[in-house]
Amino acid sequence: MSMQTLELTETNYHRLLKRQIRKSLPPELAEHPDIQEFLLTVNQAYTEYQDDLARMELILEQSSGELFKANRELSRIAQEKTEEAALTSKRLEEVVGSISEVLVQLDREGNFTYLNPAWESITGYPVSASLGQSFTGFFATLESREKLVEILTVETDTNEETVRLITADGQEKWLGISLSPYYANDDHIGFTGTLADVTARVTAETKLQSYTRDLERINAELDQFAYVVSHDLKAPLRAINNLSEWIEEDIGDMLEGETKDQFRLLRGRVHRMENLINGILSYSRAGRMKTVKEKFLIKNLVDELCESFSTKKPLTFQIEGNAGTEIEAEKIALTQILQNLISNGIKYNDKAEIDITIGWKDLGTQFEFYVGDNGPGISPEFHERIFIIFQTLQARDEVESTGVGLAIVKKILDEKHSTIRIDSVMGEGAKFFFTWPKNEGKDIEHVK
Repeated sequence: MSMQTLELTETNYHRLLKRQIRKSLPPELAEHPDIQEFLLTVNQAYTEYQDDLARMELILEQSSGELFKANRELSRIAQEKTEEAALTSKRLEEVVGSISEVLVQLDREGNFTYLNPAWESITGYPVSASLGQSFTGFFATLESREKLVEILTVETDTNEETVRLITADGQEKWLGISLSPYYANDDHIGFTGTLADVTARVTAETKLQSYTRDLERINAELDQFAYVVSHDLKAPLRAINNLSEWIEEDIGDMLEGETKDQFRLLRGRVHRMENLINGILSYSRAGRMKTVKEKFLIKNLVDELCESFSTKKPLTFQIEGNAGTEIEAEKIALTQILQNLISNGIKYNDKAEIDITIGWKDLGTQFEFYVGDNGPGISPEFHERIFIIFQTLQARDEVESTGVGLAIVKKILDEKHSTIRIDSVMGEGAKFFFTWPKNEGKDIEHVK
């Protein structure tokens, strides 16, 4: 019985339990039947513990493998992000280095804390030697320093100024400065912004101002010259006209036939010369006169024009256009164009009854006007020529004309960047179409 128990103990108990039995239990106690049940229970606990331990080891082994893989993946991602960050930093440095404007950062006192390479490119002063230096110290003129002090003391969102700087090699440059204050924990600690080389722009603006002053002076001189010349030319013309009338009165009984006609032609030429002088004055001033821009109904303007014309022939006007259309424009210039076109339609009309058509359309971005007549028409080869000053299609002895009216029309429309065209059928009349901008580019005064 003891041998079987010993064999059972040796073969069935957990190895750790066997070791403890050999070490701690006397053989007679270990072989005692009452202790067998206890030992079996302990053995069961050892076995279950061994199984749990095996499972834990397996779980730990699997977790360790997963952690190793995760760590390796995180290391790879960290390496990639490090390389990307280094590449991004390099690219950012390249971008900052290639920017033509100066990126600048100043402390609260106006000393440089950051400058990109453009600073040295524009001013010639090294970035390393400029950092920590006062911004205002690089500007020699009192006016420039005062502008910078004002920028650095006024804490608005953005302060902009244009100041003059002398570069390291003694050149004069103009810098466009834009600075904004920046804060840390609501405390104003400095400024950030840009500096741009605007020398070319400032030089161009200075030249433009000079050219504008010269142009205004030349125009004033031209107006004065035109006035003096016209006065000096008109005076002898009036004298010739008066002398011819006095001579005709003195020898009126002796004048007859061809001689009387020649005196009439003489005075006609004098009047034509005076009209030419007035036409030249009007042409020289067209587009240069300072006029006002006002709002008005187109129909009211057309009605006023129609009432101002009279002729020996029966004259009718046909008005085509929305009576409520309002325009904001230089009324004098538009009146001058319509007046010349209507006058031409009447002056050169060969029909017994004159019919003039005036109309307008709103094209969205601009207006289109047209003036038509029932006259002889205009041949296509003359559609461009008639807008040249002093050009007429009929001899001046047949129809008294200076050839200036349509030239003035073309000059005003060119100044407005507008167009004019002709639609004509020979023997049936002609129609002039021209455009007028809704938003005129000319700098003119407004009537309120």
